[in-house]
Amino acid sequence: MAHRITKYISCIIFVAMVSVSTSVPCSYGSESSDMEPKLKAAFIYNFAKFVEWTPIDSNNNSSQPFVIGILGTDPIVKELMAIEGKPIKGRNLILKPLSNIKEINDCKVVFISASEKNNLIHILNAVKNKEILTISDMNDFVENGGIIGFVRVENKIRFDINLKTAEDSHLKIRSDLLTLARKIKN
Repeated sequence: MAHRITKYISCIIFVAMVSVSTSVPCSYGSESSDMEPKLKAAFIYNFAKFVEWTPIDSNNNSSQPFVIGILGTDPIVKELMAIEGKPIKGRNLILKPLSNIKEINDCKVVFISASEKNNLIHILNAVKNKEILTISDMNDFVENGGIIGFVRVENKIRFDINLKTAEDSHLKIRSDLLTLARKIKN
């Protein structure tokens, strides 16, 4: 019962966060643009709560960390560092800056910075069909085979989901998250 209440509260908080993000403008050059990396870091943390890695791998126990890898440089890294150590699915969150794609295998989530745009196809090919949730704020990320892509709509942060790529990666995205997406690509 307590587990269901916790999930319900997490869902309410995430919905509230999405509502706030869609009402807070994120135009560059203003004070509100300082909020953009914080919002994206909060989204990434919550995305992980609304995704199921299936089949559950043998390393999915509370003694193993939940690893979020970061490819490239981005202001979001600083904000993600602030949530390191928090629990996700009963495991401690660890951030892992990745110097190359070969270090990706122990990650559950990988944020791909826009600084990696020239390597995107190579990166997505390397994670193809692996149980890794890919997230980025690059233009057309979802259309190019990424799973969750941040988009700016009328200076507001939203996200799109590539459901086919998620399914190919053996990830199940909960309906709570799907209903909040701006667009779902099948």
